[in-house]
Amino acid sequence: MFPSTYVFTGLAAVAAVSAIPSSLTNRDAVPRVTVRNGTLQGAVLPNFNQEFFGGIPYAAPPARFEPPTPALSYNGTLEYTDACWGSGNDIWPQSENCLSLNIVRPAGTDEHSNLPVMFWAHGGGFWGGSGRDQTQNGSYLVQTSMDLGHPIIFVSINYRLLILGYPSGHEAHAAGIENLGLLDQRVALAWVQENIEAFGGNPKKVTFQGERYHLVAYGGRNDNLFSSAIVESGSFYEMPCNYNISDIREATYQKFLADTTCGSLSCLKTLDIDTLYNVSLKYFDQFLPSIDGKLIEKHPAQMWAEGSFIKVPLLMGTNQDEGTILSVTGVDNDTALQAGITSLNATSYVVDASVFPDLLAAYPNDPTQGVPMGTGRGLLASGSMDKRSNVMFGDAIEDSPRRWITGLMAGAGQPTFSYHFRQVPYMASLSIGATHATELAYVFGDPTKTKFDPYGHDESLSLMMRGAWVSFVHHQDPNHKNMDHWPDFRHKKENMAFVINGTKAENDDYRQDGIQIWIDQRIKGCSGLAPKH
Repeated sequence: MFPSTYVFTGLAAVAAVSAIPSSLTNRDAVPRVTVRNGTLQGAVLPNFNQEFFGGIPYAAPPARFEPPTPALSYNGTLEYTDACWGSGNDIWPQSENCLSLNIVRPAGTDEHSNLPVMFWAHGGGFWGGSGRDQTQNGSYLVQTSMDLGHPIIFVSINYRLLILGYPSGHEAHAAGIENLGLLDQRVALAWVQENIEAFGGNPKKVTFQGERYHLVAYGGRNDNLFSSAIVESGSFYEMPCNYNISDIREATYQKFLADTTCGSLSCLKTLDIDTLYNVSLKYFDQFLPSIDGKLIEKHPAQMWAEGSFIKVPLLMGTNQDEGTILSVTGVDNDTALQAGITSLNATSYVVDASVFPDLLAAYPNDPTQGVPMGTGRGLLASGSMDKRSNVMFGDAIEDSPRRWITGLMAGAGQPTFSYHFRQVPYMASLSIGATHATELAYVFGDPTKTKFDPYGHDESLSLMMRGAWVSFVHHQDPNHKNMDHWPDFRHKKENMAFVINGTKAENDDYRQDGIQIWIDQRIKGCSGLAPKH
């Protein structure tokens, strides 16, 4: 018997929820679930024939700059939890007490249903995003799963961001707190393992959709927190590998301290949150996951190269125009392009000067072959070689890790499915194209929160993709009745190219020479190992 009870009433959910696309009601039989910490009362989503449980604490209210601890028991009624402090998160209430998760399940699901689980850890560069994001609610995915006859349960989470989630520098390293946001995610995964069966989920069939670091966590140790993974446009470009990262991040930390008038970590622990948050925004992209010798033992590229990764079925892909928001622009000549590429040394990995001639040859100055694709000579770009720069940066940061990792996972004998998303969204800027994270609108498929075309073409593509993601969660295979066959990368090195009225499997050989150079540079620069061909 549980020592106390915590309850989410339908009215509390109505008052605070922003991650659910439809009205909530408790006029029908109110869903209740008893977990280790108490009894949860959910709400009914009548438009979807689903049930929603929101703001469930998966950990105790976190102490600032301390690892997460197990959730407490509660009495009374709790309201929907605030978003974690993050860049752009001021559209929601924010709080340090934000370690919660949300669950959407088909109505009528009970503890005997044994449904597969999709566990979503939002993106946002470790500095933004929230499980409250309306554009990434799980109801349309769950509805698709029900329509296909393969129902799933959807879980989304909040986790700490900015310096609150990823403090760095010598003090943080000594305290072992450099990757608190990743630790939050693992505690949430552990909570799911302990409690999801009570919601009707199968703890042995959890698909982790989100941060790729967990595939190499603790040296690739498999803690059985998830059984398959979905990685969308995910690399590890934010973790440099060619200099003493500890010293560089210590310098950033000292600048941060100076801007807060604090002189130590202990001072930051008591600093008012508004000051801490506002200064954090100045350094929003500089407090990121670090090599701590524990959760991240070595550079992820080294662990992948050594085979120290969790071997699970994998669905992974990138978007056609990744580089449009990642590259150096205003580029008009080879010298400026080389300077831009050299800047990767400070943010991603070593680019040996000896490979520049080969890189320039692999990416000729032909704007019609640059990014964004299908926009001719790019006459509106800020530099005559911007499209060339875009395609090179996109390949360096996103496409080369995708090709490398899918090959490694398939080589390890795991079912592996690769995609290349090519659809430019309706009314989107042609100068951006199908850029980073564009596919998410189609994967989550909420037409009330997305600018889908009025003719049903976007919705049809979204329905196909939702079916593939759901089928992968259910069967570890994305193939379903409403799409052409998607080959397993173990048998055919092909991507499923997603585009309206043209989705099909294609050989994964685009920009073969250039991408191979980036792969080789990553292996050599980040691991010291010789590339294998």
